[in-house]
Amino acid sequence: MATRPSTPAPRWRWIGGTLLLVALLVLALRHVEWARFAEIAENAEPAWLLAAVLLQLATYVFAAGALHRGIAASGIHRPLRGLIPLGVAKLFVDQVVPTAGLGGTLLVVRALERRGISRGVATAAVVVNLLTFYAAYAIAVGATLLALWLRRSLHPAVLVLLTAFAVYAIAMPVLILWIVYGGPRARPAWFSRVPGLSAALRAIEEAPASTLRHPALFLESTALQLLIVVADAATLDVLLRALGHDVEFGVVFASFVLASIAATVSLLPGGIGSFEAGSVASLRYLGVPIELALAATLLLRAFTAWLPLLPGLWFARREMHGLGGRT
Repeated sequence: MATRPSTPAPRWRWIGGTLLLVALLVLALRHVEWARFAEIAENAEPAWLLAAVLLQLATYVFAAGALHRGIAASGIHRPLRGLIPLGVAKLFVDQVVPTAGLGGTLLVVRALERRGISRGVATAAVVVNLLTFYAAYAIAVGATLLALWLRRSLHPAVLVLLTAFAVYAIAMPVLILWIVYGGPRARPAWFSRVPGLSAALRAIEEAPASTLRHPALFLESTALQLLIVVADAATLDVLLRALGHDVEFGVVFASFVLASIAATVSLLPGGIGSFEAGSVASLRYLGVPIELALAATLLLRAFTAWLPLLPGLWFARREMHGLGGRT
């Protein structure tokens, strides 16, 4: 993996994201009623936290399932449980190296090769995974637009954000398909200067184009990717319930999607700062008290970003040093 500690771009992005997160917390200090915040913490229901843990574990199963379907489309079968650690490892790499989900591609391809899967089949499965990720988010954006329209909450700023992501979501699959069909000659020279991106794109180039002609595979993988989005939004929902506040799921889902879009288009590592700001702003905009919005968002990030980092680092190191499973 080309993830050297001395590479400046990820470091500056981490600093930028951290400053954005600090700015959010400072702003919250001026508007949050801390007596109310303490009351919320005291009345939290721990049982809902278990539900949040189970939902997050389900996201890793869904992610492994999408990878499993991509491999099975080539007639190769591997146990689903053996692919779950790859989802955790890829999450870690994608957060450390912000390359729009491509950072962990080479890691997954090499890990699948060590499990006896040919490079072509492995890269094809990863390409399908990437394409269906954007397809799932396109569906999620459509659902968000519908939810906001029904609530008459389509603010111009929200439309701008959704439009920006729509352009991004179209551009990324086009880029991936361009690489798959165009080969090395189609790749601009500046790609080689983006940390972790060049090696990932070289791996994608080896994906057989024939794999991209399986409609059933795309439907199954898109459904699994969409389940990940729903499970993450449901995690935010149960965390709000844990804090004693029931919110319409459409509001929670729209808030999560808007926050995810803000994190994605920012290209900050793991969306640090941008996700938190987007989540608190969208929840508050849709009627959730700011104290609850902030508390639920910070709890969600603990479950989705911070707690998985240690196991993600462990799994990533195992895979990068060839110690992963050979199931």
